[in-house]
Amino acid sequence: MKWRSVSNRHQNQTRGFTLLEVLISMFLLVVISFATYQATTETFKLRDVLSTEGEFYNSIRLAVSILQRDLENAYSPVVLRPEQRPRAIPGQEELQAQQQQQIPPPGFGLNRDIMQSDFFSSEIDRYGIRPTRMSGTDSKLFWVNAANMRMYRDSRESDFLKISYFLEQEKDSEYEPGSSTLVRSASPEAFIYDETKDKAVKIYRLLHGIRKLKFRYYRKDKDQWSDSWDSESADTKESFPDIVELQIEVSAPKGLNFEGRYHIRPEVPLNGIPATL
Repeated sequence: MKWRSVSNRHQNQTRGFTLLEVLISMFLLVVISFATYQATTETFKLRDVLSTEGEFYNSIRLAVSILQRDLENAYSPVVLRPEQRPRAIPGQEELQAQQQQQIPPPGFGLNRDIMQSDFFSSEIDRYGIRPTRMSGTDSKLFWVNAANMRMYRDSRESDFLKISYFLEQEKDSEYEPGSSTLVRSASPEAFIYDETKDKAVKIYRLLHGIRKLKFRYYRKDKDQWSDSWDSESADTKESFPDIVELQIEVSAPKGLNFEGRYHIRPEVPLNGIPATL
C-alpha cells in the first residue's frame, strides 16, 4: 500500500503544466511574436528607405554620367585642316607649298551663306569643311559628338550625334510645383542642317525634380567663367570651352534633396593633332 501511494503521488505531480506556467508561456510567446513583428516591420521600412534613396541618387549619377560622356566625345572637324598642324614634316615644305597654291581662296566656288544651325557653323572654309558649333546658355547646351554607334549598315544615320540638353516644366505631380526635368535630345542624322527636316530626333527625360540647374563655361587662356558660349561668336570662334560646369539642385518625394557641382572637360583636340616624325 505504501509503494502504490508514492507512485500515485508521483503521477499526479507530472500530469501537466499549472495555470501559472501556461500564462507565463503565453506571455513570453506574445512578447517574442511582437518583437519579431517589430523587427520585420522595421526591416521592410529600412529597405524601402534605402531603395528610394538609392534610386534617387542613382538617377542623378546616371544623368551626370551621360552628360559627361556626351561632352567628352565632343567633335570638331577643324583637326583635319593642314595649316593647324604645329610642325611641318621635314622635306615636305615644297610639297605643302604647292598644295597650298592649289587650295582655292575662301569663298571660291563654295556657298558661304548657308543655313544657320545650332550644331554647325554658318560658313564653309577653303578646305570644304563646315566646323561644328557648340552653343549654350546657363540652362541649355547644343553640340555634336562622335559617340554614335551605327546599328544598320544602310541607314542614313552617321557616326555622329547632334546632342542638346535643356529644361522643360515638370509634369509629374509627385514633384514640387515649379520644378523642371532635364531633357536630352539626340539625333543620328547629324548632317541634316535643317532641323525642321530631321525626323530621327529622340527625346530622353533624364532627371526629374530639378529646382535649379546652371551651366557655366571656362576659358583657360583668359582664366574666366561665363554663363554662355557660342562657337560662332568672334571671341570664341571655332572653339569649345576648356571646362563645362554643371550646378544642380534636385528634390524628390519623401523629403530627398541633393545639391552638387560637376566639372566636365571636353576632350576634343581643337588645335589639331601634332605631326609626328
